[in-house]
Amino acid sequence: MLSEHPQLPQLIALLEEQLIQPQQGLSAIYTDLISYSQHFQLPNPLLASLADFRAPLRAYIQHLQPDITTLAIDLPIYFKAEKQTDQTLMICAMDPLPPLPTSSFWEGKPIRLQEEVGFWAPFSLIDNWEQPTGSMKSNLPFFRTLLQSHNLYITDIYKLFFRQIKPNRFVNSNSISTYTQFRNEVGSSLHGHILSKEIELIKPKAIITLGNAARQQLLAINELENGAMQQSQKWAANIQHYKWRQTLPILASPHISGAANGTKAAILNNPEFANISGRYQNEKLANIILNHL
Repeated sequence: MLSEHPQLPQLIALLEEQLIQPQQGLSAIYTDLISYSQHFQLPNPLLASLADFRAPLRAYIQHLQPDITTLAIDLPIYFKAEKQTDQTLMICAMDPLPPLPTSSFWEGKPIRLQEEVGFWAPFSLIDNWEQPTGSMKSNLPFFRTLLQSHNLYITDIYKLFFRQIKPNRFVNSNSISTYTQFRNEVGSSLHGHILSKEIELIKPKAIITLGNAARQQLLAINELENGAMQQSQKWAANIQHYKWRQTLPILASPHISGAANGTKAAILNNPEFANISGRYQNEKLANIILNHL
């Protein structure tokens, strides 16, 4: 179940110093996320204003005004394993994107899409696990399988998502190089600095990346922050292996979303894994990953 990580105060301090410090504080937002995971009702809207972003990111975001919308932050979350263990897997991904501002999803929602940022959790994993809907139905077997033996710390490779408004289209933040390569005040990668500190605090047994974006960005961060240059491989019929700081295992997997089914198929159908169980695609993928630890 969703839990407070022992290092949560330090993680909150990191995010409030480097990313955003809402008036109610991130501790209160985490409390509401945990409450939602238990009762599926929000006691308060999970919102902050653009002025709550930390410098220099605040200036960057404000510079894009008014051509910015659907700002969203998936806060890192932690789940305890089904059995007692001190081994934690860190899952790093780029979560599916929030609905377009033109979507009926936003009707009646208490958020000003061009002036506020909303908070949620990666893969919406705070929603009802007993009655999953939408993508949760296919995603859950992956996480349930890993949780049988390991704690999970799940985080986004990019700490903020937004869309830039262009004539007749929207541009996602993960395709804006000035944002994906954004530097903080000391010249370090904003995303890389936060992620490096997360790894230091969590001390995972391994890092699992899901999808191209997470793999490519993590390797780029590893080179920038640690001088560890590693060339990404083309997807084939197996999980890919890399190293963080040349010591911590990185296991790179295709994304668990349906859009990656073609890439996953080569791995799932690999005769080497014929004896690895899995009623569902993502369940077998998780067992294959565990087989590589």
